[in-house]
Amino acid sequence: MRLRKLVAAAVPLPALLGLAVAVPAAAAPEPLVTLADNAAPLINSVRTGDVAPDRPITAALSLKLHDQQALEKFLADVQNPASPQYHRFLTPAQFNARFGPTQADVDKAVSFLGKAGATGIEVSGNRQAVTFTGSAARLESAFRTRIGTYHDQVSGRDFFANDAAPAVPAGVSDVVSGVVGLDDHAVRTHSSKAAVKPNAVKAVTPPVLKTAYGTSGLSATGSGVKVGFVEFDGYQKANITKYDSTYGLSAGSVTTVPVSGANYDSSPGDGQIEVELDIEVVHALAAAASDYVYEAPNSSAGELAMYQKIASDHTVNVVSISWGACESAEGSSAAKSVSSAIATGTAEGISYFAAAGDDGTTDCYRQTGSTAKAVDFPASSPNVTGVGGTQLTVTSSNTYSSETAWNDGASSGSTGGGISTVFTAPSWQSSQSTTYRKVPDVSADAASGSGYSIYTAGAWQTVWGTSGAAPLWAAFATLQNQVHGGGLGNLNPKFYSIGNGSSYATGFHDVTTGNNSLHGTTGFTAGTKYDQVTGWGSFKGSGLSGLIG
Repeated sequence: MRLRKLVAAAVPLPALLGLAVAVPAAAAPEPLVTLADNAAPLINSVRTGDVAPDRPITAALSLKLHDQQALEKFLADVQNPASPQYHRFLTPAQFNARFGPTQADVDKAVSFLGKAGATGIEVSGNRQAVTFTGSAARLESAFRTRIGTYHDQVSGRDFFANDAAPAVPAGVSDVVSGVVGLDDHAVRTHSSKAAVKPNAVKAVTPPVLKTAYGTSGLSATGSGVKVGFVEFDGYQKANITKYDSTYGLSAGSVTTVPVSGANYDSSPGDGQIEVELDIEVVHALAAAASDYVYEAPNSSAGELAMYQKIASDHTVNVVSISWGACESAEGSSAAKSVSSAIATGTAEGISYFAAAGDDGTTDCYRQTGSTAKAVDFPASSPNVTGVGGTQLTVTSSNTYSSETAWNDGASSGSTGGGISTVFTAPSWQSSQSTTYRKVPDVSADAASGSGYSIYTAGAWQTVWGTSGAAPLWAAFATLQNQVHGGGLGNLNPKFYSIGNGSSYATGFHDVTTGNNSLHGTTGFTAGTKYDQVTGWGSFKGSGLSGLIG
């Protein structure tokens, strides 16, 4: 108004009528950037309608790390005995300072969400993820995509998903690597199976496992080491206590760590058998360790929040993972976001072990019905040791006799293995002549014929699957943390170095027979040393312990 008065006083009115007065143009909208990796997995699915506009959806933004090239170099150096950085792991604060998102990055992401009308905005302790809730209508507007309801024609499952890859303003894309949770297609599953008749198989117990895998000669018990468990269901401490007392195990504490408000212990669901299997198998070899059971919502946002919390808390030294999804069901964005959180924990000295899956080389079969070759995530993450399965045979005195690749057929499952479509091969896997990451890395008992005897939901059951093999390797790593006096980080470079060297037979049982062909798809065949069925094989406790350090 003041400007108009000044102009009118300086210029006669008739002259004004002939002037072309310049009016400032409205600011051009910021260009949008499509987050290509964030397209929802809609294979074999048909759209059935629109999601209700007021439906609340919880999702998360994954923020970019800084100087990714330097981080990759650090992760290589910290596991290289010839490097001055060898086993000089970072604290969470040191990681954040060198590689983490800045507060300005977080502020930009939070501001974007606030303008979009999101609520419940929560930033992870290491600033790498921002969880939020918004109505479907608000999220459609914020991410420039419709969200529809879909029906999977193979599995019969209904789910919601974004119709197209989301887009965000260019300034936001500078700090955001992806958004997870705009679909609920992926449901993390556990792969453990229980026998209908517990006495139908020859089950393994703590004495069998310690003797067969050679840890009874180690003085370590897991004392002073903290083990984390990735879980999407709960457990009852009374069942763990029953297992421990039956086998005379002096166990450490078991603590639940709720994530995003989840705590299933008062009323565990179908996954209770998985949670109790994980804990009890670790107790079989390393009972004295302290256990931290992380429980999160079974969603993409819940999964990411859990892995970020494990890294930012930096409480545990070893993590056992028996829940996963085939890579295509998980989705590239979610897999890369979780893998980034795992890389953070690895840089801090945490060791991760994950089940390779129980559907042979057709890992998507149970989730999508597909018989295409696929592998399980997070076992396929380069900073995770993927654990395959074997059939263990022991002598009458429980000493090791032999192992073959686990393949009990379609009804009872087979060890997962194959080639990732998401992650390129890490440098330590170069001897396997591959462009993309191969799994598994190692293996251990997982067959129904040598299942794990556990106490779960108030009864003894015999359970099998790579869900038993993963915590067994986590238990071995727990013993190694005690033996070597601290965190060991990603043990894959060490395993592959041993495997390619002259000491291989000292540290590993080479599993050379069997395959993981399943559901009519030809898989891979076990052979000498490394293969995509059993990896390098199972551990020889005392022998492999002497090669780690």
